[in-house]
Amino acid sequence: MGKSSDRARHKAKDVTHQIFGPTCKIVVKKATNLKNKLKFGTIDPYCEVTFENHTKKTKAKEDAKNPEWNEELLFPRANTESVKVQVKVYHEESLGKDKLLAYGTGTINGYSRSDWHDVEIKLIDAKQRATDGVVSLGVGGGAGAGEADQDDEQGDEEYEDEEEEMVEEDAGGGGGGAAKYGKKKK
Repeated sequence: MGKSSDRARHKAKDVTHQIFGPTCKIVVKKATNLKNKLKFGTIDPYCEVTFENHTKKTKAKEDAKNPEWNEELLFPRANTESVKVQVKVYHEESLGKDKLLAYGTGTINGYSRSDWHDVEIKLIDAKQRATDGVVSLGVGGGAGAGEADQDDEQGDEEYEDEEEEMVEEDAGGGGGGAAKYGKKKK
């Protein structure tokens, strides 16, 4: 990863933590065995995830009964060890209201720890009938107060060193140069 992308990642992590406090990271990996309930055409599914009264969704995948999203969603989290997560898979309509294909609920235990958990949620259809569909999630503690892992701490130190090197340079009155922004030297 380049220096600018590392810097952006660290700034995004800092902003997320400042806005939400501790977070839970949910990676919506994939769904398998989705049924096409449409009268015409193919399904363009997306997944909507509700975690502790917050809802986010993935992008739609065109023509996919087994979509692979691999999208990371960050949610604010409470200080509990166990929480329910609900997933709903919709077909994205180009005109009109999106159609619910299937949904399911699962319990995530120990999500507040730094451990990574793989969770599979079995789906039922909109008429509450069992299906063969499954949504696969990856769940981790995310960023939280005092929970930074060793890699993040090392990355933070590298980022701080880099910030000190990137001080706004004096253009010498000539202008026209690209200014560099960063932390002022002490």
